Amino acid sequence: MDARTFVLITVAAALAAYAAYRSPAAGTALTVATAVGTALYAVFRDEDDRDGR
Repeated sequence: MDARTFVLITVAAALAAYAAYRSPAAGTALTVATAVGTALYAVFRDEDDRDGR
């Protein structure tokens, strides 16, 4: 995973956290966003491992 991808995932997670802060009922959305971010990280990390880097 390159730096741009990491920054994109981090910004998306920050936006989800802000939305949950503004509306406490959005806690479920924060949980889903965290799960998606974790899954994306795992997928991109696995792709880097297969490239032999």
